[in-house]
Amino acid sequence: MKINISKTKVRGDTRWVLTMIHDGKRKRKYFLSLAEAQVFDAVSWWSIIQKKEPVGSQTLLGVARDEYLKWYSEEHENSEKPIQKGLKTAEERVNRFLRWYGEGRPVADVTVQDFKNYVNTGRLAAESRAGYGRAVKTFMFWCAKNGYGGDTKTWAVKTNPDLKIEFKKKFHKLPGILTPDQTKQLLNSIEPKHQTALAIMFFTGIRPEVEMSCLRYSDIQWGRRIGLMAERTKTGRERWIVPPENLWSWIPKKKFDIMPNYNVLTKARNACVKKLGFAYPSNAARHSFASYGYWKGLEWAFTIMGHINSETFLKNYKNNRVDAEDAEKYFSITRK
Repeated sequence: MKINISKTKVRGDTRWVLTMIHDGKRKRKYFLSLAEAQVFDAVSWWSIIQKKEPVGSQTLLGVARDEYLKWYSEEHENSEKPIQKGLKTAEERVNRFLRWYGEGRPVADVTVQDFKNYVNTGRLAAESRAGYGRAVKTFMFWCAKNGYGGDTKTWAVKTNPDLKIEFKKKFHKLPGILTPDQTKQLLNSIEPKHQTALAIMFFTGIRPEVEMSCLRYSDIQWGRRIGLMAERTKTGRERWIVPPENLWSWIPKKKFDIMPNYNVLTKARNACVKKLGFAYPSNAARHSFASYGYWKGLEWAFTIMGHINSETFLKNYKNNRVDAEDAEKYFSITRK
Protein backbone atom coordinates (compact mmCIF):
# COMPACT_ATOMS: atom_id res chain seq x y z
CA MET A 1 0.00 0.00 0.00
CA LYS A 2 1.38 3.41 -1.00
CA ILE A 3 0.34 6.55 0.89
CA ASN A 4 1.06 10.03 -0.40
CA ILE A 5 0.07 13.49 0.90
CA SER A 6 -0.02 16.41 -1.51
CA LYS A 7 -1.27 19.98 -1.72
CA THR A 8 -4.08 20.89 -4.12
CA LYS A 9 -6.80 23.44 -4.85
CA VAL A 10 -10.50 22.67 -4.46
CA ARG A 11 -12.80 25.42 -5.81
CA GLY A 12 -10.05 27.94 -5.18
CA ASP A 13 -9.35 26.82 -1.60
CA THR A 14 -6.15 25.09 -0.47
CA ARG A 15 -6.61 21.47 0.58
CA TRP A 16 -4.33 18.59 1.53
CA VAL A 17 -5.16 15.27 -0.11
CA LEU A 18 -4.14 11.87 1.21
CA THR A 19 -3.90 9.31 -1.60
CA MET A 20 -3.75 5.56 -1.00
CA ILE A 21 -2.90 3.14 -3.82
CA HIS A 22 -3.25 -0.62 -3.39
CA ASP A 23 -3.47 -3.23 -6.16
CA GLY A 24 -4.09 -0.49 -8.69
CA LYS A 25 -7.01 0.90 -6.67
CA ARG A 26 -6.78 4.54 -5.65
CA LYS A 27 -8.60 6.22 -2.76
CA ARG A 28 -8.43 9.89 -1.79
CA LYS A 29 -9.39 11.86 1.30
CA TYR A 30 -9.19 15.67 1.63
CA PHE A 31 -8.15 17.72 4.70
CA LEU A 32 -8.07 21.40 5.62
CA SER A 33 -4.49 21.23 6.91
CA LEU A 34 -1.31 19.22 6.51
CA ALA A 35 -1.36 18.33 10.23
CA GLU A 36 -4.78 16.69 9.88
CA ALA A 37 -3.61 14.65 6.92
CA GLN A 38 -0.46 13.51 8.71
CA VAL A 39 -2.22 12.23 11.85
CA PHE A 40 -5.05 10.52 9.95
CA ASP A 41 -5.17 6.72 10.49
CA ALA A 42 -5.05 5.60 6.86
CA VAL A 43 -4.80 1.89 7.74
CA SER A 44 -8.06 1.93 9.73
CA TRP A 45 -9.73 3.88 6.94
CA TRP A 46 -8.61 1.26 4.46
CA SER A 47 -10.10 -1.49 6.66
CA ILE A 48 -13.45 0.30 6.65
CA ILE A 49 -13.34 0.69 2.87
CA GLN A 50 -12.38 -2.96 2.52
CA LYS A 51 -15.59 -4.02 4.29
CA LYS A 52 -17.78 -2.02 1.93
CA GLU A 53 -16.33 -2.20 -1.57
CA PRO A 54 -13.87 -4.14 -3.75
CA VAL A 55 -10.21 -3.33 -3.12
CA GLY A 56 -8.37 -5.52 -5.60
CA SER A 57 -6.72 -8.71 -4.38
CA GLN A 58 -7.61 -7.90 -0.76
CA THR A 59 -11.36 -7.77 -1.44
CA LEU A 60 -13.35 -9.52 1.27
CA LEU A 61 -15.57 -12.46 0.41
CA GLY A 62 -18.74 -10.72 1.60
CA VAL A 63 -18.07 -7.73 -0.66
CA ALA A 64 -17.21 -9.99 -3.61
CA ARG A 65 -20.41 -11.96 -3.01
CA ASP A 66 -22.53 -8.81 -3.27
CA GLU A 67 -20.81 -7.78 -6.51
CA TYR A 68 -21.13 -11.30 -7.92
CA LEU A 69 -24.87 -11.54 -7.24
CA LYS A 70 -25.40 -8.08 -8.72
CA TRP A 71 -23.57 -9.18 -11.87
CA TYR A 72 -25.40 -12.53 -11.92
CA SER A 73 -28.78 -10.81 -11.71
CA GLU A 74 -27.98 -8.48 -14.61
CA GLU A 75 -26.38 -11.24 -16.70
CA HIS A 76 -29.34 -13.61 -16.33
CA GLU A 77 -32.15 -11.06 -16.21
CA ASN A 78 -35.48 -12.31 -17.56
CA SER A 79 -38.37 -9.85 -17.53
CA GLU A 80 -40.87 -12.69 -17.89
CA LYS A 81 -39.70 -14.25 -14.63
CA PRO A 82 -39.66 -11.71 -11.76
CA ILE A 83 -38.24 -14.33 -9.38
CA GLN A 84 -35.00 -15.64 -10.85
CA LYS A 85 -34.62 -19.25 -9.71
CA GLY A 86 -30.98 -19.39 -10.83
CA LEU A 87 -30.14 -16.26 -8.84
CA LYS A 88 -31.81 -17.62 -5.72
CA THR A 89 -29.90 -20.88 -6.05
CA ALA A 90 -26.57 -19.12 -6.60
CA GLU A 91 -27.19 -16.82 -3.64
CA GLU A 92 -28.13 -19.67 -1.30
CA ARG A 93 -25.14 -21.80 -2.29
CA VAL A 94 -22.53 -19.04 -2.17
CA ASN A 95 -23.88 -17.83 1.18
CA ARG A 96 -23.65 -21.34 2.57
CA PHE A 97 -19.96 -21.44 1.72
CA LEU A 98 -19.37 -17.98 3.21
CA ARG A 99 -21.09 -18.97 6.46
CA TRP A 100 -18.74 -21.95 6.65
CA TYR A 101 -15.54 -20.09 5.70
CA GLY A 102 -16.23 -16.54 6.92
CA GLU A 103 -17.37 -13.66 4.73
CA GLY A 104 -15.00 -11.24 6.48
CA ARG A 105 -11.92 -12.98 5.10
CA PRO A 106 -10.15 -12.03 1.83
CA VAL A 107 -11.02 -13.88 -1.36
CA ALA A 108 -7.31 -14.51 -1.91
CA ASP A 109 -7.10 -16.59 1.29
CA VAL A 110 -9.39 -19.35 -0.02
CA THR A 111 -7.41 -22.41 -1.12
CA VAL A 112 -8.35 -25.50 -3.09
CA GLN A 113 -7.94 -27.52 0.12
CA ASP A 114 -10.48 -25.23 1.81
CA PHE A 115 -12.83 -25.94 -1.08
CA LYS A 116 -12.36 -29.71 -0.70
CA ASN A 117 -12.90 -29.55 3.05
CA TYR A 118 -16.11 -27.61 2.52
CA VAL A 119 -17.50 -29.98 -0.10
CA ASN A 120 -16.93 -32.95 2.22
CA THR A 121 -18.55 -31.24 5.21
CA GLY A 122 -22.11 -32.03 6.23
CA ARG A 123 -24.55 -34.74 5.19
CA LEU A 124 -25.51 -33.62 1.70
CA ALA A 125 -26.19 -36.26 -0.94
CA ALA A 126 -23.56 -36.70 -3.65
CA GLU A 127 -25.63 -34.80 -6.24
CA SER A 128 -26.18 -31.91 -3.83
CA ARG A 129 -22.50 -31.71 -2.90
CA ALA A 130 -21.60 -31.57 -6.58
CA GLY A 131 -24.09 -28.73 -7.12
CA TYR A 132 -22.86 -26.72 -4.13
CA GLY A 133 -19.27 -27.35 -5.20
CA ARG A 134 -19.91 -26.06 -8.72
CA ALA A 135 -21.47 -22.89 -7.30
CA VAL A 136 -18.36 -22.18 -5.19
CA LYS A 137 -15.97 -22.89 -8.08
CA THR A 138 -17.94 -20.56 -10.36
CA PHE A 139 -17.94 -17.81 -7.74
CA MET A 140 -14.21 -18.12 -7.04
CA PHE A 141 -13.37 -18.15 -10.76
CA TRP A 142 -15.45 -15.00 -11.26
CA CYS A 143 -13.64 -13.31 -8.34
CA ALA A 144 -10.24 -14.15 -9.82
CA LYS A 145 -11.31 -12.99 -13.27
CA ASN A 146 -12.42 -9.64 -11.85
CA GLY A 147 -9.23 -9.10 -9.85
CA TYR A 148 -10.75 -9.68 -6.42
CA GLY A 149 -8.21 -12.31 -5.44
CA GLY A 150 -6.92 -15.69 -6.54
CA ASP A 151 -5.98 -16.99 -9.97
CA THR A 152 -8.34 -18.12 -12.73
CA LYS A 153 -6.12 -21.13 -13.43
CA THR A 154 -6.57 -22.24 -9.82
CA TRP A 155 -10.36 -22.17 -10.05
CA ALA A 156 -10.90 -23.82 -13.44
CA VAL A 157 -11.18 -27.61 -13.67
CA LYS A 158 -9.48 -27.60 -17.08
CA THR A 159 -6.30 -26.11 -15.64
CA ASN A 160 -6.58 -27.54 -12.13
CA PRO A 161 -7.72 -31.20 -11.99
CA ASP A 162 -7.63 -31.06 -8.17
CA LEU A 163 -10.96 -29.22 -8.29
CA LYS A 164 -12.73 -32.24 -9.69
CA ILE A 165 -15.08 -33.75 -7.14
CA GLU A 166 -14.89 -37.53 -7.00
CA PHE A 167 -17.87 -39.43 -5.64
CA LYS A 168 -18.46 -43.11 -5.24
CA LYS A 169 -21.26 -44.31 -7.46
CA LYS A 170 -24.39 -44.91 -5.43
CA PHE A 171 -26.52 -47.88 -6.39
CA HIS A 172 -30.25 -47.46 -5.95
CA LYS A 173 -31.85 -50.16 -3.86
CA LEU A 174 -35.18 -51.41 -5.19
CA PRO A 175 -38.10 -51.00 -2.77
CA GLY A 176 -39.06 -54.17 -0.92
CA ILE A 177 -42.32 -55.82 -1.95
CA LEU A 178 -44.22 -59.08 -1.51
CA THR A 179 -44.83 -61.44 -4.41
CA PRO A 180 -48.46 -62.12 -5.40
CA ASP A 181 -48.25 -65.54 -3.71
CA GLN A 182 -46.85 -64.06 -0.49
CA THR A 183 -49.53 -61.36 -0.48
CA LYS A 184 -52.25 -63.98 -0.94
CA GLN A 185 -50.83 -66.17 1.84
CA LEU A 186 -50.61 -63.25 4.26
CA LEU A 187 -54.12 -61.96 3.61
CA ASN A 188 -55.68 -65.40 3.91
CA SER A 189 -53.68 -66.35 7.03
CA ILE A 190 -53.97 -63.24 9.20
CA GLU A 191 -56.86 -62.95 11.66
CA PRO A 192 -60.12 -61.98 9.88
CA LYS A 193 -60.45 -58.76 11.89
CA HIS A 194 -57.24 -57.47 10.25
CA GLN A 195 -57.90 -58.68 6.70
CA THR A 196 -59.86 -55.67 5.44
CA ALA A 197 -57.38 -53.04 6.65
CA LEU A 198 -54.42 -54.98 5.27
CA ALA A 199 -56.17 -55.56 1.93
CA ILE A 200 -56.96 -51.84 1.58
CA MET A 201 -53.28 -51.04 2.13
CA PHE A 202 -52.13 -53.68 -0.37
CA PHE A 203 -54.60 -52.72 -3.10
CA THR A 204 -54.68 -48.91 -2.76
CA GLY A 205 -51.24 -48.04 -1.36
CA ILE A 206 -52.80 -45.83 1.32
CA ARG A 207 -50.23 -44.52 3.80
CA PRO A 208 -50.56 -46.82 6.83
CA GLU A 209 -50.14 -44.59 9.88
CA VAL A 210 -51.35 -41.22 8.62
CA GLU A 211 -54.22 -42.07 6.27
CA MET A 212 -55.21 -45.66 7.02
CA SER A 213 -55.49 -45.01 10.75
CA CYS A 214 -58.01 -42.23 10.06
CA LEU A 215 -60.12 -44.15 7.53
CA ARG A 216 -63.72 -44.72 8.60
CA TYR A 217 -66.33 -47.03 7.09
CA SER A 218 -68.41 -43.95 6.30
CA ASP A 219 -65.62 -42.87 3.90
CA ILE A 220 -66.28 -45.94 1.76
CA GLN A 221 -68.90 -45.93 -0.98
CA TRP A 222 -69.02 -49.69 -1.42
CA GLY A 223 -68.46 -50.89 -4.97
CA ARG A 224 -67.58 -47.37 -6.18
CA ARG A 225 -64.83 -45.50 -4.38
CA ILE A 226 -63.06 -44.64 -1.11
CA GLY A 227 -62.73 -41.06 0.11
CA LEU A 228 -59.88 -39.53 2.08
CA MET A 229 -60.79 -36.12 3.49
CA ALA A 230 -58.18 -33.35 3.29
CA GLU A 231 -57.64 -33.23 7.05
CA ARG A 232 -56.83 -36.96 7.02
CA THR A 233 -54.20 -36.97 4.27
CA LYS A 234 -50.48 -36.30 4.47
CA THR A 235 -50.63 -33.72 1.68
CA GLY A 236 -53.72 -31.91 2.99
CA ARG A 237 -55.57 -32.63 -0.27
CA GLU A 238 -58.87 -34.50 -0.48
CA ARG A 239 -58.50 -37.71 -2.46
CA TRP A 240 -61.07 -40.11 -3.93
CA ILE A 241 -59.79 -43.57 -4.75
CA VAL A 242 -61.31 -45.86 -7.37
CA PRO A 243 -59.72 -49.15 -6.29
CA PRO A 244 -59.21 -52.34 -8.31
CA GLU A 245 -62.26 -54.63 -8.40
CA ASN A 246 -60.68 -57.39 -6.34
CA LEU A 247 -60.53 -55.14 -3.25
CA TRP A 248 -64.33 -55.12 -2.81
CA SER A 249 -64.26 -58.83 -1.95
CA TRP A 250 -62.21 -57.89 1.13
CA ILE A 251 -64.54 -55.12 2.34
CA PRO A 252 -67.80 -56.22 4.02
CA LYS A 253 -70.98 -54.42 2.98
CA LYS A 254 -71.91 -54.12 6.63
CA LYS A 255 -70.47 -51.25 8.71
CA PHE A 256 -67.57 -52.13 11.03
CA ASP A 257 -64.41 -50.65 12.58
CA ILE A 258 -61.81 -50.93 9.79
CA MET A 259 -58.58 -50.62 11.79
CA PRO A 260 -58.95 -49.92 15.52
CA ASN A 261 -55.21 -49.89 16.17
CA TYR A 262 -52.30 -49.83 13.70
CA ASN A 263 -49.77 -51.16 16.22
CA VAL A 264 -51.96 -54.20 16.94
CA LEU A 265 -52.26 -54.86 13.20
CA THR A 266 -48.49 -54.53 12.77
CA LYS A 267 -47.78 -57.08 15.50
CA ALA A 268 -50.32 -59.51 14.05
CA ARG A 269 -48.87 -59.08 10.55
CA ASN A 270 -45.27 -59.61 11.71
CA ALA A 271 -46.24 -62.74 13.63
CA CYS A 272 -48.09 -64.06 10.60
CA VAL A 273 -45.24 -63.60 8.08
CA LYS A 274 -42.81 -65.17 10.54
CA LYS A 275 -45.04 -68.21 10.73
CA LEU A 276 -45.35 -68.28 6.93
CA GLY A 277 -41.56 -68.16 6.57
CA PHE A 278 -40.85 -64.90 4.75
CA ALA A 279 -39.94 -61.32 5.67
CA TYR A 280 -42.13 -58.23 5.44
CA PRO A 281 -40.01 -55.36 4.01
CA SER A 282 -40.50 -51.82 5.29
CA ASN A 283 -43.63 -50.22 3.80
CA ALA A 284 -44.18 -53.37 1.74
CA ALA A 285 -47.92 -52.86 1.12
CA ARG A 286 -47.45 -49.37 -0.36
CA HIS A 287 -44.42 -50.44 -2.40
CA SER A 288 -46.22 -53.54 -3.64
CA PHE A 289 -49.22 -51.54 -4.80
CA ALA A 290 -46.96 -49.09 -6.65
CA SER A 291 -44.98 -51.85 -8.34
CA TYR A 292 -47.96 -53.87 -9.51
CA GLY A 293 -50.24 -50.86 -9.98
CA TYR A 294 -47.86 -49.36 -12.51
CA TRP A 295 -48.95 -52.05 -14.97
CA LYS A 296 -52.62 -51.11 -14.55
CA GLY A 297 -51.81 -47.49 -15.36
CA LEU A 298 -49.06 -45.15 -14.20
CA GLU A 299 -51.29 -42.12 -13.59
CA TRP A 300 -53.97 -44.25 -11.93
CA ALA A 301 -51.41 -45.73 -9.54
CA PHE A 302 -49.56 -42.58 -8.45
CA THR A 303 -52.82 -40.60 -8.15
CA ILE A 304 -54.35 -43.22 -5.86
CA MET A 305 -51.21 -43.10 -3.72
CA GLY A 306 -51.48 -39.33 -3.36
CA HIS A 307 -48.55 -38.23 -5.53
CA ILE A 308 -48.85 -35.09 -7.66
CA ASN A 309 -46.56 -36.43 -10.38
CA SER A 310 -44.78 -39.62 -11.34
CA GLU A 311 -41.22 -38.60 -10.42
CA THR A 312 -41.29 -39.63 -6.74
CA PHE A 313 -43.42 -42.65 -7.56
CA LEU A 314 -41.00 -44.06 -10.14
CA LYS A 315 -37.87 -43.22 -8.15
CA ASN A 316 -38.83 -44.43 -4.68
CA TYR A 317 -41.81 -46.79 -4.87
CA LYS A 318 -41.76 -48.90 -8.04
CA ASN A 319 -39.84 -52.18 -8.08
CA ASN A 320 -38.61 -52.70 -11.65
CA ARG A 321 -38.52 -56.48 -11.40
CA VAL A 322 -42.31 -56.72 -11.56
CA ASP A 323 -43.99 -57.32 -14.93
CA ALA A 324 -47.54 -57.26 -16.32
CA GLU A 325 -48.10 -60.97 -15.61
CA ASP A 326 -47.19 -60.47 -11.94
CA ALA A 327 -49.57 -57.50 -11.76
CA GLU A 328 -52.45 -59.55 -13.17
CA LYS A 329 -51.92 -62.20 -10.48
CA TYR A 330 -51.65 -59.56 -7.76
CA PHE A 331 -54.93 -57.82 -8.61
CA SER A 332 -56.72 -61.16 -8.90
CA ILE A 333 -56.30 -61.93 -5.20
CA THR A 334 -59.74 -62.17 -3.58
CA ARG A 335 -61.08 -63.31 -0.25
CA LYS A 336 -61.72 -67.04 0.05
